Amino acid sequence: MYFYKIVQSFNTFMKKVLIITYYWPPSGGSGVQRWMYFAKYLSDFGIEPLVLTVSEKYASYRQVDEKLNNEVKNIKVFKTASFEPLKIYSLLTSGNRKKGIPQGEIKSENGNFIVAVSKFIRGSLFVPDARKMWNVFAFRKAKEIIKNETIDLVITTGPPHSTHLTGKRLKKRLGLKWIADFRDPWSDLYYNRDLIRTKRAVNKDKRLEKKVLDTADLILTVGFKMKELLAKKSTDITDKIHFIYNGYDTVLFDRIKTEKTNDFEISYIGLLTENSPYKTFVQSIKLFLKKASLDNVKLNFAGNIQQSILEYFKNEIPALKINYSGYISHEKAVGLMKQSNLLISCLPETEQSQILISGKLAEYMATGNPILSFGNSEGESSLMLKKLQFTETCTKDEIEKASDFIFKIYEQYQKGDILLNNPESELIRKLSRRETARQLSDFIKQFIEI
Repeated sequence: MYFYKIVQSFNTFMKKVLIITYYWPPSGGSGVQRWMYFAKYLSDFGIEPLVLTVSEKYASYRQVDEKLNNEVKNIKVFKTASFEPLKIYSLLTSGNRKKGIPQGEIKSENGNFIVAVSKFIRGSLFVPDARKMWNVFAFRKAKEIIKNETIDLVITTGPPHSTHLTGKRLKKRLGLKWIADFRDPWSDLYYNRDLIRTKRAVNKDKRLEKKVLDTADLILTVGFKMKELLAKKSTDITDKIHFIYNGYDTVLFDRIKTEKTNDFEISYIGLLTENSPYKTFVQSIKLFLKKASLDNVKLNFAGNIQQSILEYFKNEIPALKINYSGYISHEKAVGLMKQSNLLISCLPETEQSQILISGKLAEYMATGNPILSFGNSEGESSLMLKKLQFTETCTKDEIEKASDFIFKIYEQYQKGDILLNNPESELIRKLSRRETARQLSDFIKQFIEI
């Protein structure tokens, strides 16, 4: 009882920040984890996070991970209703209110009238995105929270980037300091090219993005190349743009105990769509198997993998053991990463491919396992991986190079020698979730006194 009173007394003196985020547990997927873990560790640095999000009863996200609620059970969370057009889109295209919600790309079936109309509505009428209707509910609730909880600073995170418009409106109306966090590009988001967008809609999107960048007191993002991209969007904003990499949770990693199996396990965990160089991945595996034994090689997939891609793998390599787990909890995903012999990353092919960093990259690195990434060899992801010993980045044309790297790791496995990067390196230590929360706290303290 005495200890509880001490904790309560300490909380009384902590400064409060309001985090406005669409994705929050029980939402699953990589989009939720950045701010879930920031919030988990911010109180270690004298800052109490309060969270405003959409209720899972109203939200339009496909993946749910109930176990993530355990990570944030001590955080005060406020939830609101919303109106979600994406649920109507999902119902029309899939017959289900959730299964057809787009994730990472927009369906591109030729000749499908409903999909074509939906692409136009989503791209030209719902600007900046189809979750903008939540803003009405979020703004109203945010004003109430700010008044009742004595909030010192507001943080918004996107996608959905429409969330930033709530932050801009709060700053204008209440004069609060505001940090806007960009987990992905806005007007340059790679799947925008799959939408049907009028010139007016494109210009409006860019105009809203610029207003947010100009108005926010500080801009955060996930890497230095993304910082460079955002800095080009307006004048005199470079000094207020900073980046914090996504990280990994040491507590979770220490808790999950796994052992290598007898198979040589190659694993891909996350989102894999038609925009990714997955055919290079397949062909490099095929070439590798000409030198290896099918008997002890296993390919694992976990996450949101398009069915057409899975079929392509099975048709191209019918004799290979392929295990697809579907969407699994974050805890199970980390377990699969740790037990693997080789981890695969496959980044979308876009005009801005140099800025892309997989949301799973820090966790991949923290396992110590070798990593093969398909993507831009001059991109930020590649630059990070080059700092570790057993990693390789290959472009879509470098099938033989990728195959040789896989065989190099496999040869050592055959000899009983498991190759590992150093998970205790200074680089990886700086990616721990507690350390990235410390970095965030330093930015917050620029605006509020602790």
